[in-house]
Amino acid sequence: MLIESSTSDVGELKSMMNIISSYCGDIMKDDEDIKVNKRSGDKVYFESPLVQSIYDKIDFLREESKVILEEIDSSEFKQQLDTIDFEEFSEDTIGQIDDVLDDISRFKDEVINTEDIPEDLKKHYRMTQMYLDRDDDYVRRARRKVERLNSDKLTDFYGTNLRVIELCDKAIQINEYNFDAHVLKAETLVNLEKYDDAIEEFINALSIKNDIEVWLAIARVNRLNGDLDDALDVYDKVLSMDKNSFEAFKGKAYTYFDLNDYKKANYFFRKANYIKSLDEASQMIWRVCKEKLD
Repeated sequence: MLIESSTSDVGELKSMMNIISSYCGDIMKDDEDIKVNKRSGDKVYFESPLVQSIYDKIDFLREESKVILEEIDSSEFKQQLDTIDFEEFSEDTIGQIDDVLDDISRFKDEVINTEDIPEDLKKHYRMTQMYLDRDDDYVRRARRKVERLNSDKLTDFYGTNLRVIELCDKAIQINEYNFDAHVLKAETLVNLEKYDDAIEEFINALSIKNDIEVWLAIARVNRLNGDLDDALDVYDKVLSMDKNSFEAFKGKAYTYFDLNDYKKANYFFRKANYIKSLDEASQMIWRVCKEKLD
């Protein structure tokens, strides 16, 4: 999608950079343990590696924005604006800013010892955060990290998934009834092959809302974990909710295939394919299943 740049867009970019710099600066001032090692020209060095990382990222974004703004002001660049995909540019920029804010958030968690905060104040804080929908903000940040990881814009698979879980936990601490936070945390635990923990989190989600997609997810995790009889029971539960569930029929076919019961696997592949054409990978497994029956 092609969009045009405007004066307001440039202003927003400048404002965003100023807000991040100010926010980080305030946090640095509030912590007495942060010390500056030396100043060389305009470059500042901090003793804390995390603070240095935050500062360097802000510095990078500040310099990058200067170059972008200078290019926008050049007449040659303005003539070529219609050929530039600003949507991709904005997504990358938002991703970089998200990384900075995430580092700041982690730094604040290190600085603040929650055990020293009175329980009444914690309760008031949670209620305020819930009123401001901060739990949903944490979920959006977590989901954005998953999307960037899936698009290969982040390469630390293990570290990113752990951070997603931390963000979901923050959302759940604010609002234990945040359905999306429990589901996203469960899906991330599956990525880390922590299947028992994932099922527990999916069950927490079901206690908030009875959702057929969550039941399907539990069945899939049971199958991944080798609990094939449990997987079949859950797929049957889904079929009691939707007698024409394509995913449930396909899931049962895969489960029976894993059990080496090729006759039943063939039967459920056929039922699934009758509802909707199977994907190429499923078609290939089905062919193997038919060969076993010959």
